[in-house]
Amino acid sequence: MTEATLSIGEVAERAKVSISTIRFYERNGLLPEPERVGGQRRFDGETVRRLGIVDIAKQAGFSLAEIRILLDSVDAGAPAHEQLRALAERKLPEVEQLIERAEAMREWLTAASGCGCDSLDGCALFVGEVEGDALPVVGP
Repeated sequence: MTEATLSIGEVAERAKVSISTIRFYERNGLLPEPERVGGQRRFDGETVRRLGIVDIAKQAGFSLAEIRILLDSVDAGAPAHEQLRALAERKLPEVEQLIERAEAMREWLTAASGCGCDSLDGCALFVGEVEGDALPVVGP
């Protein structure tokens, strides 16, 4: 482990996050409690790297709770791939559903962009029953 010499402001700048984000992650167990020197938090370069991991995992759609599970398992010495694989396998079906929903939305919006109806009451885009939360999709 490297020497803890970075202030919270320096970590925030290097990781491109706010100071309040760092404090939030500390409170929620994503970052270990930092050393204190003269009452001020002092971090090492590992904290910046860990914040990068959190950012990438968030971009991949993982919740903070899922990220904490991943980081905790790695901190406990488990191979990173085991927990990452398990989380990814659970997340993939959710992402597939989001993609399907987005594709249905795109189809509907494409059809809507060519709509020439004078009233929504008779518009084919709004006629029919909506099943679940799927958009009614009509051909162009």
